[in-house]
Amino acid sequence: MNPADLLKFPVRFARRNLGLKILALALAVSTWWFVAGESKVLVGFNVPLEIRNLPREMALTNKVERQVEVRLEGPSSLLAGFKPSDVSVALDLSAGRPGRQSVKLEARTVTVPPGIRVQWIFPQFVDVVLERTERRVLPVSLRMKAGNAVRRRILRVEIDPPAVEVEALPAEFSRMPVVYTEEVIPEADADTFSTVARLDLREPHAKITGNPIVRVKILFRK
Repeated sequence: MNPADLLKFPVRFARRNLGLKILALALAVSTWWFVAGESKVLVGFNVPLEIRNLPREMALTNKVERQVEVRLEGPSSLLAGFKPSDVSVALDLSAGRPGRQSVKLEARTVTVPPGIRVQWIFPQFVDVVLERTERRVLPVSLRMKAGNAVRRRILRVEIDPPAVEVEALPAEFSRMPVVYTEEVIPEADADTFSTVARLDLREPHAKITGNPIVRVKILFRK
């Protein structure tokens, strides 16, 4: 291909579907002028507050209001079918420290579609209390629902794993010497009963750091 043909190629490409390209440009420009010239409206919503980026080995220990009010501004065509589910507000605790503190809710913490502006948030500050947690290894104990006749036949109970690591507030460990499974109802018509059970933590800030499921085997006397 000679240099003259190389120069003609961009020209031919630009002319290809030229009518469609001009139409698309005209639609884009007209849409921009319509939105830019459209009257702005204000709408208010109550939306859920999401807690994000809680620091490791810390727990949020006070009750935080999980609803905030936001006021949005934008073209009426965009806000006409707007729903609260189209908005999300996040409380970023990545810079949190132990103790009580006020965290500011800013416009950048509100997620809205393009073309809509956050004008106002209430409350502007959210009070949070963070406390340090600890990690300890606790034994696992079976919580079982069975009559005396079945219990007398039990030879041995095996739990795998026999202990798990728990993260909780120091005060919660004093009320939690062991970790119980959910209630298990064994079938005693065989020599061995096996099942899986979820661990049941009843302290509000306690959590299992690993797998919350254990395997349970009950061996019965013959």
